[in-house]
Amino acid sequence: MVKVGGLINRSLGRYLAGFRAFAAAFETSKEIYYNSYDSKVPDSTLCGSGVDVRVLGIGSGAGGIDCVILRNLLQRHSGVYNRVIEPSKDMIEQYKALLGKNTGLSSVKFDWRQQTAEEYFQAKADTQFNLIHAIHALYYVEDINAALRNMWEQLADGGYMLVAMESDESDWGKLQHKLWEEFGRGDRLASPFRMSGDIKQWLDTKGISFVTSTDETRLNVSKCFKEHSETGNLLLDFLTKTPYVADEPEVNSMVLDYIRRNSSEVDDKMLFQSITETIVAFKRCSEEK
Repeated sequence: MVKVGGLINRSLGRYLAGFRAFAAAFETSKEIYYNSYDSKVPDSTLCGSGVDVRVLGIGSGAGGIDCVILRNLLQRHSGVYNRVIEPSKDMIEQYKALLGKNTGLSSVKFDWRQQTAEEYFQAKADTQFNLIHAIHALYYVEDINAALRNMWEQLADGGYMLVAMESDESDWGKLQHKLWEEFGRGDRLASPFRMSGDIKQWLDTKGISFVTSTDETRLNVSKCFKEHSETGNLLLDFLTKTPYVADEPEVNSMVLDYIRRNSSEVDDKMLFQSITETIVAFKRCSEEK
């Protein structure tokens, strides 16, 4: 029986190549997408005057979105302490190279941790943070409920937790649900087929209030339909979170049929919908509870 999922664990190199194909397929420019997070950062002052605001980034990757968040925070705070949790050495090096081009962030104090989220949280750090964010990073943690619980426990009173995930309501999100229904095994929440609705459900069960916003983009998936296109195959792997999905006729046929039926054709391009849902939760101060 075909097993869907497991791309990042079964073939990290193919995951990274698939991610590059995915990023190249965005119809929205990288700069516009990154800069959209400027409006997601809470516009309140997160700590007392003269104190560094403390930020924890889970799975920060190459740092493009982090830099937007940090620049926003420096507009209202005298300093920022930024702890970066990222398992990939290559991503951390790209992040540091990006900082070399962003002189406006020279006052930020960086604390680099080349770790998975699990490795980091197992250390039981006692630092409390004013802002904790995970941007498209919680698909691959071992236990999403434990990750959210640990993030919430490290959040200081009066702080914010910001999580961005693919929306269940997007065409890509619906494809992932369909994939799991037809080919998944076990608990979906133990797989990478997690979406924004799972984050909201966890917050609801804990009685935690939150606000959401969405950003829609279109993916140029035309190459997925070109025979022998390695770029198309890599993009399909990323969209299905499954390595070498083109070699699985049953899954491949279903996925291509779904994408074809749910895409629009514009200027000879086949465009497929993706929606990022950003969820921001506020941790009330103890006296307010």
